[in-house]
Amino acid sequence: MIGGNRVLRKLIERAFCNGVAVGISLYQRMILAAHEKKKPFKIGEDFYYIYSGRERLAEMLDKICK
Repeated sequence: MIGGNRVLRKLIERAFCNGVAVGISLYQRMILAAHEKKKPFKIGEDFYYIYSGRERLAEMLDKICK
């Protein structure tokens, strides 16, 4: 029965790891979709915007040149 417990533990570990990977993938998709739509991504009560390097540089130059 010891071998059965070991196999069961490995299955549980794999299921957990697969669940974590799926959760991360879902969040990545939500973040990318929000970025493509130029909309904020909400985590809890806070809103976040994802900028590309080019967008961030343009924003900084606009602030400096004003």
